[in-house]
Amino acid sequence: MRASLSYGKFVLLLSFGLFVACATLPSMNVTYRTMPQSNILEGRGIYFRFIDKRSDKDIIGEGAKEIYKYFTGSINFIVSKGKKDESFVGIYEAESLFKDAFSIYLENMGLRLLPEPKPGIPELSIKLHDFVLDLSGRRWVTRIEYEAEFIHDGDVLIREFRGEGEKLRISGLTQADQVVSETFTDIVNQLDVKRMFGRK
Repeated sequence: MRASLSYGKFVLLLSFGLFVACATLPSMNVTYRTMPQSNILEGRGIYFRFIDKRSDKDIIGEGAKEIYKYFTGSINFIVSKGKKDESFVGIYEAESLFKDAFSIYLENMGLRLLPEPKPGIPELSIKLHDFVLDLSGRRWVTRIEYEAEFIHDGDVLIREFRGEGEKLRISGLTQADQVVSETFTDIVNQLDVKRMFGRK
């Protein structure tokens, strides 16, 4: 009986230790603030694919590595449709984060996302070239860069997007989350897919 109790205490202490260790791991929270819902492209279909073209998949820059020493690369993805309407979507890697955020953006414009390309249906490829968070002195800095390739009726439109942001580090990781979220939201919403379709 005494041995069973000791084993039970050991397991409990081990579980608690693992919980504390996981709880202290640095994490990144990215909040995507959606555009107002629109029906301007309602009923239109599009084949969308996301391609991660980054040569370096590490999203933490050299200046921030000491603070994010044990960062696993997992990102808490939050979607906001207004100040009082935020929802936690899940834990993502960078590639799935961008893919889902762009999918939300496109569907918010009224588009239907098709699982495969079809004749006569526009195709959109988003190619991510850079995504990094760094610390320069006392300032958090982030950089995101991607290319959008839109193909419709034999015409090819290529546009490049680059976003940068910075915020003074005050305490913890709050400002890091803020600058990534603001830059991420701006760069996704800059796509302006309705203009690609020739709609004003």
